[in-house]
Amino acid sequence: MNDELSKTKVEKALKECELHLKRMSYARGKLAPLLPLDEQAYQALSEESIESLDQYIFRYIKMQDAMGERLFRQMLDLLEEPARSQPFLDKLNRLEQLGAIDSKEGWLKLRNLRSLLTHEYEDDPVSMSQVINQVYNAYPEVEAIYYQAKVFIEPWLK
Repeated sequence: MNDELSKTKVEKALKECELHLKRMSYARGKLAPLLPLDEQAYQALSEESIESLDQYIFRYIKMQDAMGERLFRQMLDLLEEPARSQPFLDKLNRLEQLGAIDSKEGWLKLRNLRSLLTHEYEDDPVSMSQVINQVYNAYPEVEAIYYQAKVFIEPWLK
């Protein structure tokens, strides 16, 4: 692939991730006084709080997609790693070997939370409040994985 095109794609993925992190951080700040949630607190959320929660969850899911489906793949392309047709776990293994991420297990744990979010239902306040608490508490890990990948790839963008 053209080196400049690969750089552009990585830069675009980085900008997308930055936007998701910014929006997550804003929503997280609004949610801080409400968390951790339990069943009663979940059921008593105001419309404004639900709006912030929805924004946080939406951006968490989008961040997972942006990193997993775009940033990581584009990084491997830029590095000319033969990863395009490999299974995602192999891509994570390679990123871990290269030092772009600390742990594939850490990423997979965060990805599992994303899956839980998409499969939980609002009519189960106990499960929803537990998943929301986990996703809220996962922010520092998401941010750390992103910044590690960003710092790793920056020398190839120059």
